[in-house]
Amino acid sequence: MNPYEVLGVSKTATAEEIKRQYRKLASQNHPDKGGDTARFQQIQSAYDVLSDPEKKHALDNPTSNHFNFNFGGPNIEEIFAQFGFHQHPFTRVHPRKNQDIRTSVNLKLEDTLRDVNSTLLLQTAHQQKTLEIKIPKGITSGTTIKYPNLGDNLFPNLPPGDLYLTVNVISHPHFTVAGLDLITNLTIDCFDAILGCEQTIVGLDNKVFSIKIPQGCQPGTKLKIPGEGLNAFQHDIKGNLLVQITISIPTNLTDEQKNLLIKLQNIR
Repeated sequence: MNPYEVLGVSKTATAEEIKRQYRKLASQNHPDKGGDTARFQQIQSAYDVLSDPEKKHALDNPTSNHFNFNFGGPNIEEIFAQFGFHQHPFTRVHPRKNQDIRTSVNLKLEDTLRDVNSTLLLQTAHQQKTLEIKIPKGITSGTTIKYPNLGDNLFPNLPPGDLYLTVNVISHPHFTVAGLDLITNLTIDCFDAILGCEQTIVGLDNKVFSIKIPQGCQPGTKLKIPGEGLNAFQHDIKGNLLVQITISIPTNLTDEQKNLLIKLQNIR
């Protein structure tokens, strides 16, 4: 029998339909539930072929891939060796472990400053379960963390699968990320830029900092607050908070104020 006949699906079945039929048959025929071991092995091996795009393509296109799928022929061991099997797949005793689970979670930028304990609600092959996991500080967007043995456990006599969690860090409206550094904007008027002043800045972790604006400050100047940026992942390193200065020009000056500026311009 070929893999399609073993699982009882057509060649046009989708990957999801194949998976659903495999889970149904595997559950019904599992030896721990009184099923036939040989039948269970056939089901598992058939799914190994149909769930792998390359193996499935070779099965569906034997001429172009030079594979001879004569399941009763004398060279069956050689045929399956081409798929990476070291022995006839229908003689394998058990799969290596239960399936892995892959999911993702969104994280605020400020939450990357510390370890975060998060609760996940996962749907496995046969149940819904709640997991408590820790996301380490310094995580960057797009990073995938492996949590061993927290995946599917459909078959209790096999090791559980692993959980792979991809973390998506949400952009912050007031801070731009530049490596480990954070950049925030501060707008001051032209008089404060000329004469210098003191301003307060709120960091990503809500700490309040007092910074001194130097006399003659130019647009685009960046003032550094050391060690108040992001954490490096799995390293004891922190970036800096950079305050980028934007200068505004008053548009509502009185005539008296304008005359004072004209006098100042004339005596330069």
